[in-house]
Amino acid sequence: MVDTQDPKQNSTLLEEVQRVARERPNLRTEADLVTTLMQNYNQNTRPVKNHKHVINITSQMQLYSLVDISWTDEFLQWSPQEWDDLRKINLPTSMIWLPDGHIFNTVDTSEPLVRHNARVRYDGFVEVDFNKLIDVTCPMRVLMFPFDEQTCSLQFGSWSYTSEQISFHVLNALIYKGTTNSEWEILDFVSEKIITKYNNTVGGFNEYEEIFYKLKLRRKPLYYIVVILIPAFLIVTVSNIGLFTPHGVTCENREEHVSLGLTTMLTMAVILDMVTAEMPRSAEGIPLLGMYVLVEFMISVVAVLVSVVIIFAHERMLYMEVVPPAWVVNLVAGNEVAEEVS
Repeated sequence: MVDTQDPKQNSTLLEEVQRVARERPNLRTEADLVTTLMQNYNQNTRPVKNHKHVINITSQMQLYSLVDISWTDEFLQWSPQEWDDLRKINLPTSMIWLPDGHIFNTVDTSEPLVRHNARVRYDGFVEVDFNKLIDVTCPMRVLMFPFDEQTCSLQFGSWSYTSEQISFHVLNALIYKGTTNSEWEILDFVSEKIITKYNNTVGGFNEYEEIFYKLKLRRKPLYYIVVILIPAFLIVTVSNIGLFTPHGVTCENREEHVSLGLTTMLTMAVILDMVTAEMPRSAEGIPLLGMYVLVEFMISVVAVLVSVVIIFAHERMLYMEVVPPAWVVNLVAGNEVAEEVS
């Protein structure tokens, strides 16, 4: 039984109560703080006490990771001394004001700012990060395919707030160290802020701040070199050598030469079909890879035609004893042979 008349015991009991109070969780204190902050708070209006103040929003994007935005909310400030040294809380983003960030060139209509919790500091500093798979429109320049480089931009900005209401502070775009892709090599990832003027309905214009994240990529051409370029070159080269190989005086194997050329043409047609399926569509012109395969195909066609003409002429000379014109002999064998034939 505790003697309440003993000053030493009372002092010891008071110290014990204070110690337990300090060590207990701050759940009630945090709940009270949130209740106090949310009184008369309107998440539909900008969190400034003076409507002329501009909210500075810091934005940073990290490829394959997350987007981090932060700003200062003047209505979410408190003194840590009054709240048991509570300096940071987490709040659902649905309870507080958020910048109406919008990605203008996305093909996805869902909201870019996913509803995560926001980290709120005692001085009103609010930080929200989110990760999201974003599909954006990217104009492709494929004339140098598969040795092409592409630059894709992500246009981010506010849908309704002008530059007089919010201002973006852009940090350097980051590339996660583990970012790899089997088809593309990342060359650069930069960000820049521009101010764009849009006409309004009363004859004037409004200025809006927009952030452009530019991703520069280079295609890895090894697959196309090994699967298409080298095989096409070898097939056409070997076929042409076989077409113009001497086939004997009696022309007994001339049909095999023509068959070899036709088989090569068929093979090149199949390769051209593969290239057509792999190449991106573009109105700029024929990509480099398509032009290469088309040239190889035309070489095969010309080689087959020349081989047929040679075999036909050889047959007429052998069986019909037809003497070719002097200009043909001169073109093929030279002046001395032409004089002997004539």
